[in-house]
Amino acid sequence: MVKIGIIEDNIFMLKSFRDYINSTEGMMVVFSCISMEEAKIQIEKKNVQTPDIIFLDIFLPGESGSEGIPYLATHFPNAKIIILTAYNEEKLILHSIKQGASGYALKTAKLSDLIEVIHQTIKNGAFLDEKSIGIVIKGLQNKKNQTFRDMLSFREKEIVALVEKGYSYKQMSEQLFVTTYAVNYHLKNIYKKLGIHSKSELLSRIMEEDRN
Repeated sequence: MVKIGIIEDNIFMLKSFRDYINSTEGMMVVFSCISMEEAKIQIEKKNVQTPDIIFLDIFLPGESGSEGIPYLATHFPNAKIIILTAYNEEKLILHSIKQGASGYALKTAKLSDLIEVIHQTIKNGAFLDEKSIGIVIKGLQNKKNQTFRDMLSFREKEIVALVEKGYSYKQMSEQLFVTTYAVNYHLKNIYKKLGIHSKSELLSRIMEEDRN
């Protein structure tokens, strides 16, 4: 018997999901809640059986679904948490997975799709619908084509270009008609964005990018 938990704030959808899953052979809903707060009350009172899969809406009143993932993962470490939402954005998908979700599925008008998600999750240990896969792949491809300079402001790019030419702080300030304090300020911002700590590390990044 596959045990399912559902956290969904749309009461009509919650009831539809619950009734459909309960009517499917070999499956049962062990808890259904309209918020993370309600889910936590039931879990803390130990009123729920341990689920195999938890369907979790990402946008909920009060604590959001993504914020609730670590709590659910801690209390049900063997459960697969599948985000079930109408929002298909790269940042939401990646953030949910980083938080501990095992998958991301879009709500559809066909309740039978929900059963397919359950079957695929049990079979593969995770689920990502085709649209989400396409969005993630496209995002990763775009990131691959980006350079570290794409993260910088126009002024910061000017500073990097002068560092590459071997300019000193004084020479950079004269070239850009700013103070050496301003040059140092922009360099510190560059270091912070790139996760480095010195001009030598910046030069290494420049040379590494030039090689690629």
